[in-house]
Amino acid sequence: METSRATARTVAGVDIGGTKVTFILWSGDAIAYRVERPYAARSSREFSELILKGMSDLHRRATDAGAAIMGTGIGCAGMVDQKRGVLLFPPNMPGVRDVALVDIVGGVTGAPAYLENDANCALFAEWVSGVAVGRRNVVMFSVGTGVGGALIVDGHLYVGRHGFAGEMGHLPMVDRGLLCGCGRHGCLETIASGTGIERYVRSALARGSKSLMKMEDADSARTISEFAHNGDLLAQQAFKRAARYLGRAAAALINTLDPDMVVLGGGVAESGLLMDEMKRVAQRRSLPLVFEGIEFSMAHYRNDAAAVGAALLADQLLKGQTVYST
Repeated sequence: METSRATARTVAGVDIGGTKVTFILWSGDAIAYRVERPYAARSSREFSELILKGMSDLHRRATDAGAAIMGTGIGCAGMVDQKRGVLLFPPNMPGVRDVALVDIVGGVTGAPAYLENDANCALFAEWVSGVAVGRRNVVMFSVGTGVGGALIVDGHLYVGRHGFAGEMGHLPMVDRGLLCGCGRHGCLETIASGTGIERYVRSALARGSKSLMKMEDADSARTISEFAHNGDLLAQQAFKRAARYLGRAAAALINTLDPDMVVLGGGVAESGLLMDEMKRVAQRRSLPLVFEGIEFSMAHYRNDAAAVGAALLADQLLKGQTVYST
């Protein structure tokens, strides 16, 4: 999408997911330009080259529009070192480790760059200008290739002592469960992510479960969701199972943090097949007085949440505003 909104006050946002990277220019409280690039980088060098090329193209686009990128926010799936600007460990990107993203991006634009977990960026977008505006305590689950999470605590983004808070996808849910990309077994992500849903369907089909789906249909959570909407019982069961575990995880966070709101986002969540069962299970497993009055909401910004949030994060940090809890 391209518009004529680029002005002198332009910031960039980058959302690095497990299978694609989204680059945006944010100006005038809206996306002025957006491009999405699929990738399958399997080494830090390939990954770095992809980001370098994408940022170079974005910088050229801004320059051609007469705008200067004042700063860039980078949202990335996985564990990041915000202070050094280094992507440490993305569980869904085998072979990619210790990439100095802030140096790469800042080297292209000549402006400050800031690195944050993608789910934190997504929640920041919702908190600044989406469904969570005005809320003091918010929990977010972002369900896509993996499961991300983020927390607003007492009106600030909470990242914890090491900067890794909100890794809901790696809550231990099943004893002796499936191996997760993080190296542990039984994490929420192995069950409730798009990858987990696909794996569940493939396993069921291999055991001879009845379904209109073929094995090749199980390579995409989006395709599985289409079968679910058309009444396929196995596809429906795969999403219901994922939602039940998301509900259990939500209850644990609700009982721990007593939040105002739970936000559900991410590409897999946009199927519309997770929220109702997730909320039902969360209510059944939460303390009644803690659950009372809590609001569950789908994310407003959908697939662009992390890119928008990264841009907004950069904008507020450039203005010297306090973003993180201390």
